[in-house]
Amino acid sequence: MRWILRLGIFLALALVAAVVGFFLRRDAGMVYLRFHGWEVETTVVFLGVATIVLGLLALALYTLVVRWPRRFGWRRRARATARLDQGLVLAFEGKLHDAQRSLLAASTEPLQRLSALLSAAEVAHRRGETGLVDEILRNASQLERGRQIAPLLADAWRAERGDETAFEAVIGRADEANAPPLVLRVLVEGLLARDRADEALAPLQRLAEARQIGDREFALLERRVLAQALKSAPDRDALDSLWQRFGKHERRDRMVLAALIQAESRLGSRDLAAAAIEAALGKEWSEELAELYAQAPVEQASPRIKHAEKMLAKYPQSPGLLLALARWCRIEQIFGKAQEYLRMSLSLNPRPVALIEAARLAEARSEPDRALLAWRLAAESAQGISCSSADLTQLTR
Repeated sequence: MRWILRLGIFLALALVAAVVGFFLRRDAGMVYLRFHGWEVETTVVFLGVATIVLGLLALALYTLVVRWPRRFGWRRRARATARLDQGLVLAFEGKLHDAQRSLLAASTEPLQRLSALLSAAEVAHRRGETGLVDEILRNASQLERGRQIAPLLADAWRAERGDETAFEAVIGRADEANAPPLVLRVLVEGLLARDRADEALAPLQRLAEARQIGDREFALLERRVLAQALKSAPDRDALDSLWQRFGKHERRDRMVLAALIQAESRLGSRDLAAAAIEAALGKEWSEELAELYAQAPVEQASPRIKHAEKMLAKYPQSPGLLLALARWCRIEQIFGKAQEYLRMSLSLNPRPVALIEAARLAEARSEPDRALLAWRLAAESAQGISCSSADLTQLTR
């Protein structure tokens, strides 16, 4: 139907032109203009033609001066946007070299310059090109919007590489009331790397309040911070306070339980780790947790032996559970049962921790030769050297 409308418009214009032309042919009319001594006398037709020509000249001048440069700018911005889009896609694909070239090419357009430079700096950071990162961020800092974010990124990335000066700068930035989440995240990671988890608790809380990090990612970060803080707890009260912050699911996590074992080994056992591992194994069996169970410090070994023997009835081929029973029987000086449990554990998996327990058992039984052999095998096993069957037979007989 659109072509019918267009045809009607053309016919109407043609009719108007015919009517106007008819009247102008009968009487072309005269126009007289006088301005500051200038006098012009012409027909209406000539005046109309002159007006049309001047209008076309004005349109041409407007096109040359305004429309074409603006259109050229649109095309330039469109090309820069396409390059920025291509660079980001290539970066997600892992084609970092091509992505960096596209992003740097996109940075020539002022509107996309800052975003392109920051993206190129991120790609260079992922490639490990520290010199190029500094150069790109230096260019970005010359822009009005980049004067704040570029130095912030520079300090954060240098701190990630272990630069202590940059890390001190990150600490100073984190003291500000409106510290960006990136600064808080880098601060937390840096404190974890320096075994200062107790200092990371405050910025971790601020990071949670910002709500700018995914729930799952934050939960993993929080678990790491709390586990390290738990491992280095200064006293039992601090240990209890930190342990209460873990949920039921987190108390079954291997990293958390390993940290609790180290803390209890240092501060004195109250069977927290052993009870937590027993509860975790009751929910879901895991040989890794069984190995931790063998390392858990205990206040009294007898209750643990009874509980472990019940679990052994369900999982008789568990090296970790057998090692735990051997260790606790040694603590209770039930050396015969300890030797038997240890022999079965070693036959299933002669790992260094089991060989160390064999050395301790031999020392408890006043068998220096057997203890010396066990310590030698433990050292060799820790270095990746397999134990010979003859040495294992001599150790477990």
